[in-house]
Amino acid sequence: MSLSSSDDLARTRVLFEEWRATRQGRSKIPDELWQAAVALYGRYSASQLCRELHLSAGALRSRLQETARAKQASRPAFVALPSPPFSGPAPAVLTAPVEEIRLVWERADGTRLHVCLPASQAAQVASLCTAFWRS
Repeated sequence: MSLSSSDDLARTRVLFEEWRATRQGRSKIPDELWQAAVALYGRYSASQLCRELHLSAGALRSRLQETARAKQASRPAFVALPSPPFSGPAPAVLTAPVEEIRLVWERADGTRLHVCLPASQAAQVASLCTAFWRS
């Protein structure tokens, strides 16, 4: 392990040591210190973190699970929007010349249509769309 990669762990160890030296009684580890320890988990194993930061393995495991649940809950869910029946090509706003058009449509049954065609054949997109949605 290089010196630079262990600097973050050493800095966090110092923060824990400073907190332990100044804490009142048996107060709980502050959230900021837990966040620092959990942030190191990807680069260091749980056993290394427990050994270096003098943490309980169970407490660290609990914090890691809390963090994983929070990340899971904060992920945006996929929202499927119903598509109106296709009635012709949608207006396009082009800011630069286009050489190729790439489109992907997916129906509720999972069928997908991938279309790549030269821009010169853009007029045929409407008939392709209509055929796809009706089939």
